[in-house]
Amino acid sequence: MNQKKLKFKILYLSILFIALFSFIDRIVLDNLLFGFPNELEWDTSPWFNFLEKRRRIQFSENEKGALIVGSSVALYSSLPERMNERLKDRSIRTEFYSHPALTPSDLYFYKEDIASKKPKLVFFVLNPADLQLDFLITEKEAEARFAQYKQNLLYQEKSIIDFQNLEYSEKALDDVSAKTRHQNRMIYPAQYLREKYKDILKTGKSAFLSLLSRSLFLVIRYRSFLYDPMDAWIENHLRSGRSYHYYTGIIPEEGVYLRGWAKPEFSIDCELKNGVFEESVFFQEKGTTLRIWGEGKPILFDKTFPKSGWHTIKFTVPEKLDRSKLRIASDKKISSLQVDSRIFGTEEIYGIRLSQNFCRNEIRKHISYIRIPGLDDSRLSNMDDLTYSKDYTERIYGYKGESSKMSRLVTLRMAKIKLASSPKFFIWSELEYLKKAIVYLEAQGIQVVLVNSPENPLEREVYESSPWYKGYISYLETLGKDKYKFKNAVSDFTDKRSFLDPHHLTYQASEKSSDLYADWILETLTEK
Repeated sequence: MNQKKLKFKILYLSILFIALFSFIDRIVLDNLLFGFPNELEWDTSPWFNFLEKRRRIQFSENEKGALIVGSSVALYSSLPERMNERLKDRSIRTEFYSHPALTPSDLYFYKEDIASKKPKLVFFVLNPADLQLDFLITEKEAEARFAQYKQNLLYQEKSIIDFQNLEYSEKALDDVSAKTRHQNRMIYPAQYLREKYKDILKTGKSAFLSLLSRSLFLVIRYRSFLYDPMDAWIENHLRSGRSYHYYTGIIPEEGVYLRGWAKPEFSIDCELKNGVFEESVFFQEKGTTLRIWGEGKPILFDKTFPKSGWHTIKFTVPEKLDRSKLRIASDKKISSLQVDSRIFGTEEIYGIRLSQNFCRNEIRKHISYIRIPGLDDSRLSNMDDLTYSKDYTERIYGYKGESSKMSRLVTLRMAKIKLASSPKFFIWSELEYLKKAIVYLEAQGIQVVLVNSPENPLEREVYESSPWYKGYISYLETLGKDKYKFKNAVSDFTDKRSFLDPHHLTYQASEKSSDLYADWILETLTEK
């Protein structure tokens, strides 16, 4: 009898523990994580930001909602504020439903959640890079072929690369998808497990169990970004804004680099607190002298700092103003190649690095999908063709000294060259998922516009005249029925200086694409 009671007690406590843990995991953790103020800046903690953003998406009955769906290509080609300003008189509002590396298979797994937002239109910005081209070619094959190709690329010469086999490795894709792919493991592990359990089992028991645990417990699923919003809040409110990814402060008249580096001398319209300026700045070299002038040219600050690193600058503006235009100059010119040689191919000159929210009093929320114009982008538009090509090949393909480690961009280029050798068009699972997702959305009464987003002409030229590419465009044109439209943006972006890399647009080019996309959305939603 005692043994039965003991067993019952153990069972009772086990059930109680599981219920309590589930409550904490599914209710407390979920509400705490996504109820915390989101002060993360542009392009940081993408998985948290995507989950947090899509929870807030809702359209009222008197507006026509358009979801901009896609990968970082969509993020770098669409400026929602600009688009909404252009569309507001027609009661049309756009919202991002986007994160880095969003593929057609992701669109398929998101389709029910997308439909639940009740948009009138899904505007899907697709780039060939989103089709998981990596699995057309092995890393070893890419490295060998690129070693053969890179000298010709540097001098803009034509080259013929011999690839032996032309097939898409679904097995390799399944292996990576089950074991390491973030979306499958963090965003929709249960749906993915249910859809692909046979393929997952083939990759190994550990992958299956990992996906199962992530399906059951949010703390396991979200652990990689669990503290991200809290870290950002602590940095913004209890520290000095010295640890950050991208700049969020007031932009100087001369511009700012995205990571907060300013020119050696710049003017800035600074917000003050009761006439007091108090901000942090970073000096790369010791012995830097910093001088700051007010609007009437009086010098307000003049000091030489014996040590490099972060320092707090504090002084009072005599007029006790809430806002003042300041002129700031440092006597040391810093080479970007010295700070981080990977960012730029050709040298840029820095002065000091500004703290994250420099000269801005307000700590803003929900800015992780708001892109700012940076000198990183605008520098490209001022280059001639030769300088751009040199800068591009050094940044993307590692021509500074020894060739850099093989990157995904190299693999993508080699995959496109491989596609160019195909005598005909063929499809793989990503393109099949794309069709299934569009069929589902149309069945829900949602209009779909699929945009073939532009590629850098330096990359597109390797395969755009091939049978595969022509067949690909024809395939996209005929994917849907009455509620489907295909738009090709390639011909609108023929200048390579519009691109940061093979497929991401500069901020200046994104202004143009945002206007173009807004017009296409307007055209679709106002048709009778």
